[in-house]
Amino acid sequence: MLIVVRILQGCGLGALATLTPVYLVEASTKEKRGMLTGLHGFFLVSGYNISAWVGYGAFFSKNLTFGWRGPIAFTCIPCLMLAIGCIWIPESPRYLLMKDRSDEAWRNVQRLHHDPADPTDSAAHEEFAQMRAQIAFERTQPSGYWAILTTKSYRKRAFLSCFVQLAANNTGGLVINYYSVIIYGYLGLAGSMPLLMYAIYTLIGALGNLCGLLTVDKTGRRFALLTGFTGCLVALIIEIAMLAEYVLVPVPDLAGAKVAIFAIMFFVFFYGFFIDAASFIYSSEIYPTNIRASGMALATFTYFAACITYVTPGAVAVATIEWRYFIIFACLTLVSIVVIYFFYPETNQKSLEELAAYFGETVVDDTFEKAEEREKGAVEYTETVG
Repeated sequence: MLIVVRILQGCGLGALATLTPVYLVEASTKEKRGMLTGLHGFFLVSGYNISAWVGYGAFFSKNLTFGWRGPIAFTCIPCLMLAIGCIWIPESPRYLLMKDRSDEAWRNVQRLHHDPADPTDSAAHEEFAQMRAQIAFERTQPSGYWAILTTKSYRKRAFLSCFVQLAANNTGGLVINYYSVIIYGYLGLAGSMPLLMYAIYTLIGALGNLCGLLTVDKTGRRFALLTGFTGCLVALIIEIAMLAEYVLVPVPDLAGAKVAIFAIMFFVFFYGFFIDAASFIYSSEIYPTNIRASGMALATFTYFAACITYVTPGAVAVATIEWRYFIIFACLTLVSIVVIYFFYPETNQKSLEELAAYFGETVVDDTFEKAEEREKGAVEYTETVG
């Protein structure tokens, strides 16, 4: 039954991991898109943290059955809260425009993007006009997985979206997360201490996500990703050095073990602050509306496929080749830094429709705006593509 439940939970988690960032990206303004979409990572890691503290508390239960049934039963509570909360969630206005439901789309834009300082909703009107024009054009374009594979600009978007999810796993973060109790055992911690350290680890990750979502719209996506992967690389190097020279040796050194623990916490801080939120933001916002759901599904598939690839052999690898397993992640993280530096454009403070210009596609709003200026005699109009 546990296996059956895990399959059902996995299906639900996979669906939500795809749908949530897509919805948040489509429902947000360009000024706050990073912050609102970053809530996805923050609450995801907060869930990890809550479960860690529940597991830590259950460790001390004298009722052995409750010790494992209690934490599993507790997971029903957030599921019910989410299901009930969905009653009040308005539909994505961009989805409604794709389905030619303009009036309903405008009501949702007005509701979601209303600014008390703008009583006439002029900014919302402007954004809606751009949204409607661009999506009317995108509805005429091919969509679905085959379109992503056969259209050059779509393939580029898919590469950027999927690679950043692969890169997040290339750091080894999920290996550390899943096998942290084993790792802490190597560092000399026993009893309830590995569970306590895991709870602190996920708490730092959650706080890092909170800081990240509050700053990513100011610093930009490229800065966040490059800083995060660089910090994780430094943490991995320190961790490898401590494990090799001071921990996994015939006579372990206590000071070296403490530095190794610090490196793990240093790692999750940089991962949570700069990578967790930014990776999901970038993966979902880089697509046009007509392929965003399919494209984000590919990115989520890449994330979990990489997770399986690295985590499945993790326990055996940690037990046999020990610290050498993390050398793989250090090398892969270095590759990720190079790829992001040279190939990833900045998407911060751009509307989802404006991002088409990065891929040589038509930005319909630009064309309409220049046509209007020509009619007013302001400029001589020349229609542009891109």
